[in-house]
Amino acid sequence: MREGDVFPDLRLPEHTGDELSLSEIAKDEPLLLCFVRGWWCPKEQVRVRGKIAAVTVDEPYVNGAFRAGIGADFPFLSDEQRSSGPIEVTDRKHRPFLPMTYLLDSRRRVRGIWCGFWFWGNPTPEELRQGLREITREEQPTFDPLRVWAEGAPPAEEPVWIREDPDGNEIQRGFFDGDGFPSEGDELGESFGRKWIVHRVEGNEIHLCKRGQADTSRDVKHHLTAPRA
Repeated sequence: MREGDVFPDLRLPEHTGDELSLSEIAKDEPLLLCFVRGWWCPKEQVRVRGKIAAVTVDEPYVNGAFRAGIGADFPFLSDEQRSSGPIEVTDRKHRPFLPMTYLLDSRRRVRGIWCGFWFWGNPTPEELRQGLREITREEQPTFDPLRVWAEGAPPAEEPVWIREDPDGNEIQRGFFDGDGFPSEGDELGESFGRKWIVHRVEGNEIHLCKRGQADTSRDVKHHLTAPRA
């Protein structure tokens, strides 16, 4: 696997035993994926804190204990067949994955690769932040929101959906991979209990607005929390 390659959409059982694919985890967003030696490695218990998706050679039951033990809230996928990543051939006892970290954009294209065979080969939080910033800068015109709201964004070269506020200002966009474009009035997603409705289709762009009355209450409508230090 090299930078620029499209990472396979792996589908593996998570710690509950239910199968999950990378595309289901990422939900059209960039993804940080790491292959993990296993629960028994103390260096890995440090490394995987803060990652978004992890793949190990352990069974789902063991992954559940590993995940709970480090307080993780992201998926741990189990590949006991060792078919999805490179193997650390010098460890003949465990035959674990090499501790690889892959930074993927929203199309699962590889944008960064780090090998943690030596622990300091792992990416720093700053390297990951810089990588995610560059992906977002390329994929989201509203990385420069004042310019986009004043001048508009260049026409999309590939099919995209664009979520807009009631005044038509762009909020966020993502690649549209459906079969055939939707029509005006069709539903295309939901957030916080309100549907996103197609209100205009132009070229490769599907423009969306929310149906229903805007929420004017003081109540918080999400379950996001600040990460632990």
